[in-house]
Amino acid sequence: MPLEVFQAPTTLREQLIEFQSRQQCYPFTELDQLKEELAGYVGIYLLYYRGEFPLYSGIRVANQNSCCMPIYIGKAENPGKRTGKGSVTGGLIGRLREHRSSIRQVNNLDIADFDFTVVAMAVDLVAWGEAVLIRHFQPVWCSIISGFGIHAPGKGRGAQMRSMWDEIHPGRSFAVQLPANPVTVDSLQPQVVQHCQNLAVLLGCPVEEW
Repeated sequence: MPLEVFQAPTTLREQLIEFQSRQQCYPFTELDQLKEELAGYVGIYLLYYRGEFPLYSGIRVANQNSCCMPIYIGKAENPGKRTGKGSVTGGLIGRLREHRSSIRQVNNLDIADFDFTVVAMAVDLVAWGEAVLIRHFQPVWCSIISGFGIHAPGKGRGAQMRSMWDEIHPGRSFAVQLPANPVTVDSLQPQVVQHCQNLAVLLGCPVEEW
């Protein structure tokens, strides 16, 4: 008898994207006001940028009227899922606080220029949902500029190269001591501009006069 493989319903992807589109967009500066509402939930979060950093001008324009083009998508999973204990310590609020701390440490980004939405989940489809939304939105900090979501390197990995994100946005304490990454804003500009232009059309966001 051939192996039977479970397949997610074909409509589930569209349902997730539609559900995400209905979620309220919050200023990142108001995160602590939502801690009780988010506490205990796992899920997916999307960060949106509206600031003046030149590399992200297309993203700023796309988000001028609403949260349309995320710059980053991540997940907050159940840390006890492998043991079946079901603990949700940290969850969405904990992961978002980690990212808020990262942004506050760098010298060319301002937390006031960021908004976020969340997809809280009562079922353990977080990893699948994150993958679906990343494929759909193709955020720059997931597809081109890597490193935003990393933690301090473990013992024995202190000589690894600084991430692209930390090179472009210096300031995180653990990254300052790492060897420099040769990437520059100028080298990334053409790729990011083209990516955002194409993405704005696909997502129906406002488009800058390029």
